[in-house]
Amino acid sequence: MGEAQAESDKAAAAILPHYNMWDPQHEKVKWGVFAHARRNCPVAHTDADGGGQYVVTRYEDVRRVLEDPQTFSSTGVSPRPSPVQLNPLDSDPPYQVELRRILNPLFTRNFLLRFEPELRKNATELIGCFIDKGRFDFIREYAGPFVGNALSRVVFNEDDPEKMDHAAEVVIRVAIEATDEAFFELAVLAGQYIAEREANPVDRNDVLNAIATGTVDGGRPLTDEERLGVVTVLFLGGLDTTRGAMGSIAYHLAREPELEARLRDPAWIRQDMDEFIRLESPVGCLGRRATRDVELGGVTIGKGEQLLVRFDSANRDEARFEDASRLRFDVRRSSSAGFGLGIHRCLGSHFARIQIAIAFDELFKRVTNLRFADPGAEVRWAPGIANGPEGLDLLFDVIG
Repeated sequence: MGEAQAESDKAAAAILPHYNMWDPQHEKVKWGVFAHARRNCPVAHTDADGGGQYVVTRYEDVRRVLEDPQTFSSTGVSPRPSPVQLNPLDSDPPYQVELRRILNPLFTRNFLLRFEPELRKNATELIGCFIDKGRFDFIREYAGPFVGNALSRVVFNEDDPEKMDHAAEVVIRVAIEATDEAFFELAVLAGQYIAEREANPVDRNDVLNAIATGTVDGGRPLTDEERLGVVTVLFLGGLDTTRGAMGSIAYHLAREPELEARLRDPAWIRQDMDEFIRLESPVGCLGRRATRDVELGGVTIGKGEQLLVRFDSANRDEARFEDASRLRFDVRRSSSAGFGLGIHRCLGSHFARIQIAIAFDELFKRVTNLRFADPGAEVRWAPGIANGPEGLDLLFDVIG
């Protein structure tokens, strides 16, 4: 082991017992911390979040946890504070399965492609707002508003243009600001839409109708709190992850200009997108709770103790992926955990892929040569559940 590696391991070993995913300083060094953990302590206890938790870092251990909901429960471990239970994310079978049954048909690729014309129109309008400047914040001026508009259209499906614009504004504020006030405003708006749809049913195959009319437990309608929880999950999950994935791809484009040629080839959606998603893992982690005493990765975890399951660390596990910390398009990869694994695999993964493909397709019709506005400036990555840059100040050249 070289001197630099020894120093890196020493620093990582000091952080690991106190690792906190909400700490911006820990976010800066997390890849080194996770690599150290995978080599030395793959299931490591940290004293973060009061009572502490076990951080699960290796692919095989992550997969085992996610594929065994009987032993590793999702209840009572919401990834962020919320006034409502975040179903189906924060629930277990059979209830979780029933909720996914309600939503799954509305998040298939074929169903979502009906929104493609509107998504392309929105992308074009957003590009038009910064095209003459030659510079933009990719996150705040493009990815955030684009994803916010897309989600508000798919979830609220509002016919009134003014109401749709207002809904999009609220969602975009959450996408860009992520403040408690913005989330509260979104929750109020979602509650209003749910109440209106319940009071005035319409014969429409869309997300709100499915939530308003869906049943669980052998025919019981969802309560108002359950409905609000489902809508909240759709936005919390869909905003951060898709925006983060888009931002991560743009970051790599700015670092490695030769990647642009790959993304201009329509085949990249099928051949290369998964590798970007593996490396940066838009869904970074989720929590679990042990329902019994259990051994995992050589460590005994007691009943009731909590785990932080790191999808992103699993996706850089050298035992699973060759040259795991680099983009490698010439290597055939096995399935990654970029959108999760098991029964809680990301409901909106098809929608995320559609949005990413459209956003870059429309962008590259108008611009080329994405690059950092200030190559020496630090790019800050958002701490928390999802992975992605907080902002990305880029220059570009206009085509034509």
